[in-house]
Amino acid sequence: MKAELHIARRYLIGLRRRTHVATVTLISLVGLALGVLALVVTLALLEGFQSGIRNELVARAAHVRIAPAAGRRLEQPERLASVLQSTLPNVELVRVVEGTGLVSSSADAVPASVVGRSDAVVAAVDQLLAAKVGVGVGDEVEVISPRHRLTPMGLLPVRTRLKVEQIRPPPSGSESGTIQLPLDVAQRLLWGEPAVEALELRDPGDPWHLAARVRRALGDDAAGLKIEGLEELHRPLLLALALERVMIFVAVGLMLVVAALNLLSNVAMVAAEKRTDLAVLSGLGLPPSSLRRLFVLIGLGIGATGATLGAVLGVAVATILDTTGALPLPRGVFLASSVPFRVDPRMVALVVALALVLAAAVSWLPSRMVARREPAEGLRYE
Repeated sequence: MKAELHIARRYLIGLRRRTHVATVTLISLVGLALGVLALVVTLALLEGFQSGIRNELVARAAHVRIAPAAGRRLEQPERLASVLQSTLPNVELVRVVEGTGLVSSSADAVPASVVGRSDAVVAAVDQLLAAKVGVGVGDEVEVISPRHRLTPMGLLPVRTRLKVEQIRPPPSGSESGTIQLPLDVAQRLLWGEPAVEALELRDPGDPWHLAARVRRALGDDAAGLKIEGLEELHRPLLLALALERVMIFVAVGLMLVVAALNLLSNVAMVAAEKRTDLAVLSGLGLPPSSLRRLFVLIGLGIGATGATLGAVLGVAVATILDTTGALPLPRGVFLASSVPFRVDPRMVALVVALALVLAAAVSWLPSRMVARREPAEGLRYE
């Protein structure tokens, strides 16, 4: 192996004395560097946007939801809440009831989701519902429940009038609009008694592993409960983000494949140019396996140089663009004011590894051709 390394190093160092081969080698090296740079910057851009989405999800959504596996009402919600609060003291716990109702104002009436939460103290509507019924902060709305009650005038729907105190961004995936009420108000509207349909928990310190901790804390009490973490609650969104990452990686990674094919022609040119020298080495006793390793090392040397250069430049470009905010975004449309870039060291390592694997793979074919060639063939016309 030392002989192959020495010969490969001497060849790469001596490229400057052979202009045409050096030019082709430089083109291969630059192609690999540009491919790695493009892939690193693209993945940093993608990670910047996706991390913003995940952070917004963690900031606004419930991290764990506990609901009955069958039926709508939780059995003994207060006991469950007591167990969780005693074993997970740093976790925020909210009691929730949900349903549908008709929200009306002087302008219009539309169906909407009705959510009651124990941490809500005032009535709040989301921006979607506010636009539909034409209300703002300080206006009154009437919420009509699908539940009926018997009165001297017969069966009438349960209803209540409320003053809108807040207008909030709509929840993820909401299309009908949502009105959020204090828990006791929602319970009277939807159930007529203090029922609880779900418990929602949040732990900003460790949101992605909270579901497993909740299952351990409940133990046998978890039987008959549907405990969903962030991955289960937002599976379609997270799967879409993962699929987006894979497809963009494959699409931009094709640039590396093209650069690797250019490297293939470079190594094949070296094999043709050095056929006499290779025949002499073979005649002196260098085995075919060593000839194969020699050309793989030459390809890896060019690939490693290009991949390292591209990775360094890609990280530098992504960091500069993110730090300076050089690519602004329209305000109120995106979560960030400028295009975010976030370099993930694991992705950079994966890109460099892919470049090296491609360099070794394309160098293997000409190395096999050289190893099969008889020494006399290389010396026939000398």
